[in-house]
Amino acid sequence: FISQGDIIGVEDYGIRNAITTPSLRWGGGKVPYVIDSSLESMRSLINKAMNNINQGTGGCISFSERKNEANFIRLFAGDGCYSHVGQTGGSQPLSLGKGCEYVGTIVHEICHALGFYHEQNRSDRDNYLIIHWDNIKKGMESQFALLKPSENNLYNDFDTESIMIYGNYAFSKDGASKTMEAKSKKRLREPYDKDGLNNSDVFRIKKLYGC
Repeated sequence: FISQGDIIGVEDYGIRNAITTPSLRWGGGKVPYVIDSSLESMRSLINKAMNNINQGTGGCISFSERKNEANFIRLFAGDGCYSHVGQTGGSQPLSLGKGCEYVGTIVHEICHALGFYHEQNRSDRDNYLIIHWDNIKKGMESQFALLKPSENNLYNDFDTESIMIYGNYAFSKDGASKTMEAKSKKRLREPYDKDGLNNSDVFRIKKLYGC
């Protein structure tokens, strides 16, 4: 099932942040992958997204087409954009369906696979965001669930520009009402509206993977 909008199977291993669980990290920051034939037209975008992460982290995270590795990401054109959080073992699905044709969106989904949840779910979220619960589409309230302090490692400050945060209107009941706002009044942009990792994203990835 999908929780937090684009995350698969959180309950498969309990509600916990992958960054607190070493076994859910990719060994040496090396991520083997397979691009399904259904995504051949997006191969160049996927490569750009992977290069954004590889170069942005100074090689801390690297991607290579799978040879015979047991654990790898399988990118395919599913129903929407979604990923597991962290390395879950075996052939790990990462869907890039219709509407996912943006470098920022692909970087966002790969960052889930690297071990990160959404910024708006951080345990310190309420210090930085106002959630408009009445504007959230019915049944989607769980997308704004708050992690407990024990469920996430907060490596640095909350960042309204992180690739891992959704926009002002995410899961809006009518598409016109804001579901969350930054207390700083800064506009919250969707991942597709971003070029890729920013400095705080890079810091967190390098901290998680010990680079």
